[in-house]
Amino acid sequence: MNRGAVAAGEILQGVGVSPGIAIGRALVLEGAASPVPRRTIDPAACDTEVARFETAVRRAARHLGSLRNRVLADAGSACARVFQAQVLILKDPALAAETLALIRAERVCAEWAVQLVLGRYLKLFDEVRDTDLRDRGSDIDDVRERLVGLLTGRRRRREVETFDSDAVIVGRTLSPSDAAGLGRPGIVALALDGGGPTSHTAIIAGALGIPAVVGLRSVSARLRTGDMVVVDGGSGVVHLTPGDDEIAEWRRRAAGRTRITVAAPAAPATTTRDGLAVCLLANVKVPEEVAAARRLGAEGIGLYRSEFLYLHAAPGLPDEEEQTRVYGDLAAEAAPHEVVIRTLDLGGEEGAANLLGAREANPVLGLRGIRLGLRRPEMLRMQLRAILRAALRGKVRILLPMVSATGEVAQARAHLAAARAELAAGGIAAGGDIPLGVMIEVPAAALIASRLATVADFFAIGTNDLIQYALAIDRGNEAVAYLYEPLHPAVLTLLRGVVDAATARGLRLSVCGEMAAHPLFAVVLVGLGVTELSMSPAAIPLVRRVIGAITAQDARAIAAEVLALEPPTPPAAMVRRRILSVLPPGVASLLEESSP
Repeated sequence: MNRGAVAAGEILQGVGVSPGIAIGRALVLEGAASPVPRRTIDPAACDTEVARFETAVRRAARHLGSLRNRVLADAGSACARVFQAQVLILKDPALAAETLALIRAERVCAEWAVQLVLGRYLKLFDEVRDTDLRDRGSDIDDVRERLVGLLTGRRRRREVETFDSDAVIVGRTLSPSDAAGLGRPGIVALALDGGGPTSHTAIIAGALGIPAVVGLRSVSARLRTGDMVVVDGGSGVVHLTPGDDEIAEWRRRAAGRTRITVAAPAAPATTTRDGLAVCLLANVKVPEEVAAARRLGAEGIGLYRSEFLYLHAAPGLPDEEEQTRVYGDLAAEAAPHEVVIRTLDLGGEEGAANLLGAREANPVLGLRGIRLGLRRPEMLRMQLRAILRAALRGKVRILLPMVSATGEVAQARAHLAAARAELAAGGIAAGGDIPLGVMIEVPAAALIASRLATVADFFAIGTNDLIQYALAIDRGNEAVAYLYEPLHPAVLTLLRGVVDAATARGLRLSVCGEMAAHPLFAVVLVGLGVTELSMSPAAIPLVRRVIGAITAQDARAIAAEVLALEPPTPPAAMVRRRILSVLPPGVASLLEESSP
């Protein structure tokens, strides 16, 4: 579709990577720079081209150092590491060797050689279907553009610097270097065709507190500079050229979410009105999310998905040193709170086939989670050694995914002991005793929770998979998605059984699925006896406000009512009515204002 053909009020769905609602006018960035032409040089000029390349590398490294310092001041050390990673790319001996060999062998100019060599690397990432892996190419593309610009005198695009106010940056992509400029006054949001939640651009936007949506595919072609646009970084929705009434509605929602954040209690603890303490934790995929989680009130990291570290390293594996660094950074960033590190759980991701050695017909129900770890003990053992070493920098717990039998826990515990012994034999320091927990996400595990409680140190309920498996529903399948019901009595009965089993053994228990992030469902979970909820950082302020405004007695009564419901009464509608009826007017209005 050509620019300007967008229908008024059209809504695009992407991936929200930095929460918040912003309303402004689009500033549409130009596309990628045109390629440089091949220029053949005289053999005698090869040394000159080599010198030009080496000078460009040194200048680029200095520029990146300055950029790193600016981002360090604006967004913190985690985001500043993005540019240190680009310096490492610049100084990669293989890059220099290939580029210089091409200059001398084919007698071409330095900018052509840089474009060709880095283009080959970039093509490897472009061909990967997995979004998280593909996002790694943005750093290579950024380095390529920087070097080519220095060699040709071509200016890097700077439209980000030319705007009036309330600008929504719209483009096909945005390099990490340009993303560093998002913190300037007047930029209110970011909307991109490409990218994913673990891209460096998304991470920087989140650290700067700029609402951002990526993966929109065609937003840059559907808007013109100056068009009004709304970005909801929480839900991943971008509203194109909304009318006056729609803008007024979005402003109401934005005001509600602002009030939630501003009105949040200063103390980090969350308690019901009658004094029941409920711990709110954050789910994260990359260490850079920890700072935002703490800013929004998280009392620790309830789930770190280690598979994202593995996907970033695919087709290989992250070595023990890399894992130790990442887990250690997580523990240090979260201190004095804990980090729960889930061992590798690849289920259907594009990078999984490389680790398994073959593709599976139904990978979600295949060799994943603890099953894969026990089949590949050397991989599990390396991860456990890294976690043990990282525990020297903070408090960590280990969570085993896809457990369905007590024997799996016993084998994992034996591997943990062996990993500790291997470190001791090598004279490598490790943390003290680390709790080993079970993720309850398979119905079989929920049904034998009392047995698992005898071999586990804690439980974490993964409601996303538990609901799908219990109801035999793929929520990604539009034909049956309407049957996905978190408040189905079968689901609540399984949850109550797990809570009872944990309580009987005195085990800590949390819920780390999406149910915890929904304020209505969170109240029901508290009513069932759950006092630890782990969720996306953006969901914490509203969940905190709602839980802090009810009594535990109200929550228990609501949970009992929904368990007793008979069809066709919609459980979510009933729960909403009941919760609104017991909330103080101010909090009820916050819940209404923030709802879509």
